[in-house]
Amino acid sequence: MIGGFILAIFGLTATVVIASLIKNKGDKIAVQEVLALAKDEPESKKNTPSLIKAIVAPVTAIILLMISPIGNICHIDSLANLKIDALYVLPIVGMIGMFAMDQHRKIAMYTKSGIDKMTPTVLILIGAGAIAGLIGASNLAGQVIHIIQSMGISGYYLSPISGILMATATASTSTGVILATGTFGSTITNMGIPAISAAVMMHTGATVIDSLPQGNYFHVTGNSMNMSIKQRMKLIPYQALVGGTMTIIATLLYGFII
Repeated sequence: MIGGFILAIFGLTATVVIASLIKNKGDKIAVQEVLALAKDEPESKKNTPSLIKAIVAPVTAIILLMISPIGNICHIDSLANLKIDALYVLPIVGMIGMFAMDQHRKIAMYTKSGIDKMTPTVLILIGAGAIAGLIGASNLAGQVIHIIQSMGISGYYLSPISGILMATATASTSTGVILATGTFGSTITNMGIPAISAAVMMHTGATVIDSLPQGNYFHVTGNSMNMSIKQRMKLIPYQALVGGTMTIIATLLYGFII
């Protein structure tokens, strides 16, 4: 996390610059959408919780999920060994948030609504997991390593390349990094590349082309702005520029400077 902080700043800068250059491109927001939002705004304000109540759930989730990483960073064994899984933390935190917002009487309704909204995402993740399993069972890693060696490319490039390939196949940053680590991790470390450097380069590489239609990021971000698939596809090159910026900086910084 700390190793990627500088790269995150470069990514943020690239995002602001690219967004400023393309802000007048693409389809404009329809007037009907603005009118519909304005019509629903008074009613939505009545049911909108205060900021303090609204952040109870996310802040609690972040604190609980950060306990183990903080323990590892600070070498506190009692915290590091406290394995808290998001599988059960997030539902519990969701209920805590509903109590904080005085919505505990609607737990069943909100739970059903959440399940309905998450079902398509879960199906997409199952498909991504199946793709990851097929890649893991194939000899793709050996073929990629052979190509890199035959081209005389430095082993330092294997980390970002593996992140790019696996994230592209699974359309997920997290799944791509997990798959790249399991498939290429031992080979990369055997080349004498420090683990932290390899992890940072692999992670940034996975952000280059991770928002493809077979992944959930593509649909979640598109639906948030009522975008069609065609409209959402037009954003992929710009996202690749942001991820590519971080990957290039990471490769130069951790591959040749540090």
